[in-house]
Amino acid sequence: MEIRQSPFICHRAPEWIQQIVHTGTSDHISNPRPNLGEVVTIRLEIPVAGQPEQVVLRSIPNGEQHFAAMELVETKGRMNVWQGALIVNERRVPYRFAIQADGQIWWLNAAGISGFVPAVPCDFALLADFPEIPWLSRSVFYQIFPDRFANGDTSNDPEGEIEAYPGYSRKTYPWGQPVKTDRKHFPFYGGDLKGIEDKLDYLRDLGINAIFLNPIFTAYTNHRYDVADFRNVDPTLGGNEALISLRKALTKEGMHLMLDIVPNHSGAGHPWFREAISDPASPRRAAFYIDEHNEYVSWMGFGSLPKLNYSDPNLRTEMFASDTSIFASWMLPPYQIDAWRVDVANMLGRFDEQQLDNEVLPQIRKAVKRANPDSYLIGENFFEAAHQLQGDAWDGVMNYTGFAIPLLHWLKGYKQGALRCDAILESRQPLTTDALIGAWEENLASIPWAVATQQFNLLDSHDTERLRTILGGDDDLIRLAVMVQFTFPGVPCVYYGDEIGLENEEGFAQRNCFPWDSIRWDLDLRTFYQKLISLRKENDILANGSFQGLYWDDDMFIFQRVLRNRRVVVTASRTEQPDGFILKSDLLNGIGVERLQSLFSDESLVVYPGEIKIPPLARGGAIWL
Repeated sequence: MEIRQSPFICHRAPEWIQQIVHTGTSDHISNPRPNLGEVVTIRLEIPVAGQPEQVVLRSIPNGEQHFAAMELVETKGRMNVWQGALIVNERRVPYRFAIQADGQIWWLNAAGISGFVPAVPCDFALLADFPEIPWLSRSVFYQIFPDRFANGDTSNDPEGEIEAYPGYSRKTYPWGQPVKTDRKHFPFYGGDLKGIEDKLDYLRDLGINAIFLNPIFTAYTNHRYDVADFRNVDPTLGGNEALISLRKALTKEGMHLMLDIVPNHSGAGHPWFREAISDPASPRRAAFYIDEHNEYVSWMGFGSLPKLNYSDPNLRTEMFASDTSIFASWMLPPYQIDAWRVDVANMLGRFDEQQLDNEVLPQIRKAVKRANPDSYLIGENFFEAAHQLQGDAWDGVMNYTGFAIPLLHWLKGYKQGALRCDAILESRQPLTTDALIGAWEENLASIPWAVATQQFNLLDSHDTERLRTILGGDDDLIRLAVMVQFTFPGVPCVYYGDEIGLENEEGFAQRNCFPWDSIRWDLDLRTFYQKLISLRKENDILANGSFQGLYWDDDMFIFQRVLRNRRVVVTASRTEQPDGFILKSDLLNGIGVERLQSLFSDESLVVYPGEIKIPPLARGGAIWL
């Protein structure tokens, strides 16, 4: 068979330098989630082929560089293990390694090997007093757009005029009937919390153990991002009592609940805004950006969504800076939600010269964690988010940039616009595999590993086209993408209906009414999802193991997740690979022969110390356990 080597990023470095391994897991850190003041043991694996003159652990306590010599303590298979001590003296402790060999010094940080002193943002980092969220690592989320999932109580179906929006009214249409052009009515389909509760048996059978609901607070549109009351569940969803009932049912099923909140703006129908815009002397006016001409700032120019101004201390108290705040109160009995998803988190507290996010986000975190120390707090961010993922703000973000967008561009090409902008970037050529792996590794390197394992990994959502539509119904590539989603570091989320093959639908786009007649379901696809969900909940390697790229070329990539000398290997190819090959890598540092079984076929991989036999691969993906 053909023999191939792992690809290298730093081509000037010797091969053994490229194979040095350090991860943020318990394989290399005595306590990956240390307490402030703790001394942790740091381990570094160097191929036995390398003979470094010196290995140094570099940190920067209190802003001053510190070198700690590391010692060779054992040989493990094809690797020598070096060890050193690191004092966790700050809330965030960055560190890197220097390897001196053959008269040169090579640096290793989370971005990889370099021949120059690297930039601090991509150093490895430990977070002090950043405890694990105990229920999160084995969770699989299911995102529900409430109006379109199930109608459990027709008596609360939305109808009638809307005082806040003169000339408009709400209208409930028959389930699944697309709306033709109707400029006078906001369309609804009657989905509610009772409907979700009635369908928990469906979610249990699928294997779901956490649900994420788009906004449920009182509002006037079907998406409810134009919130009119942060303190109450929309009566058209069943009101507060329906949420209490759903919470009890979820607890009985062992399922967790994440709600969607919009602290960046209110709706134009919110009493705060209506008072502020009508009364120049109102103290509520300080909570918005309203000028002397009564003109106000809204989210991205949408007048129905006036932006909230967090320079107002009263607004901060109401939203998060008190034990009875909006953020805190929903985490307390009788609702006891487990998690918040924060809408447009990238813009929260930010407007031109007022850049208050560095104040607002940590205060939100403190309020949420004080109310429920085991809670999960994520932000919506389509873009660069590393500065908000350093342990003092979000537990994670909806991982578009760090996971989904690079993968989907590798599968289908590149097209991206910007809201309210004319320019569109487009390339018919798919992303190269080098670029895909580079994007993943750079995003992983820019945040602490403890945060990377909490990222919210999705492939589509209520804001994007459905996966099946994005990939043109290509089942091989759809399954490839989902397999990678369920094996990538972080927490996977399924958008409702993807598991039965829903695609964008005229009149609904990606916000379909769930078809409860199973004759319309892709049952094979649903079984595929069930198997992946079960694997992700049960497999400790996928929950906590390190991420290592083993090989990639023009049309395929191979990575492994590793924990305590056990591994899961993932192969993914956008073309058929008719020829098998032998892949050599010191990252395959096992003792003896390992045989890994394919999750979805009878095939197996054979792993020897330092090499793995890759069989011919069909177009698509495979998971090898």
